[in-house]
Amino acid sequence: MFGSFDSKKFDIAISHRNWKRAISEAFYILSCASPGDVICITGPSRAGKSSLILKLIEMLFGNHCYEDTGTMPAVVVRAINAGNNGAFSTKAFTLRALEAVKHPLFSIQGESLEDFLAMQKMDRSTEATMRLALEKAFEARKTRFLFIDEAQHVKYVGGDVQAAFAVLDSWKCLAEAVGLVLVVVGAYPVVDIVARSPHLVGRKHQIHFPRYQATEKDISSFAELLATYSDIVDLDDSMSSLVDAAELMYEGSVGCIGLLKAWLKRADAIAKIDGKPIDAGLLRETRLTDLDLNSIKAEILAGERSLIKSSISSARSNERKEPSSPPKKKSKPFQRKPTREAAGNRVGSQK
Repeated sequence: MFGSFDSKKFDIAISHRNWKRAISEAFYILSCASPGDVICITGPSRAGKSSLILKLIEMLFGNHCYEDTGTMPAVVVRAINAGNNGAFSTKAFTLRALEAVKHPLFSIQGESLEDFLAMQKMDRSTEATMRLALEKAFEARKTRFLFIDEAQHVKYVGGDVQAAFAVLDSWKCLAEAVGLVLVVVGAYPVVDIVARSPHLVGRKHQIHFPRYQATEKDISSFAELLATYSDIVDLDDSMSSLVDAAELMYEGSVGCIGLLKAWLKRADAIAKIDGKPIDAGLLRETRLTDLDLNSIKAEILAGERSLIKSSISSARSNERKEPSSPPKKKSKPFQRKPTREAAGNRVGSQK
């Protein structure tokens, strides 16, 4: 083999332009947010949104230790499809939130008898009971921020078309009841859900963590990323840098850093197995198929359009609307028209 494969080398945090912009905007908005506010962070899949959450918590609270303080100023809960047939379950989500906040009665710490009894208690408890327990737990842990990651999965909740909006409204009510800031993080499908949620209209802050577009400025920033990754992979002598294949790399990743990283991981693994460095041919061989790329691109473009529409709709909803009233005729004071009154009604006309 050409060398041992080390996937951890791709886990380095690369502070690229879009990351810097997203982290700066999110940190500023979260720092100024008030209890009950809703912040929505969205972008294409595998853009680094989960890493963004961890970095934001570190910037806000440093190396806060729960074991030393017993408090959790920030709690992260993933919205996964844990219901029947892959549906999103609000009860399962509440259980995961109770686990995240380390509730003493509704969380499993190991494999002891107490944990088995806790599981039985959770099965018997109603969702309303667990919701109240969660609210009390947030208060006890002095939680200020609730991050809900992968929030786009809420679209798979059972019920009618309004069910997903109702879940968002429920999360908003939770934030208001406890006095925390709700941070909804997810891929583009979450944009439509948040935009159509009646309780969130005009009450949210939108943060976009975008891909790199096919513009001169973005391509230049994308090339800087390729140069950084060039230092951690073994390239063939025919390539001085991944920048040499910039067009190929952009088209094969649609400008998404997560797709780029996954692609380079595949290429690096195959290169180690074959005992040879990475060249342009291997990059083409390990690229996603055109069918996959077209599907990913279609989803991204639809999401970007939804984000634009959502921003326009939000701006319009915030416009001040004056109550409509029939136009009044303009007239000068103390200059009444005699024709408006019947003869005999004027002062001095009566005898």
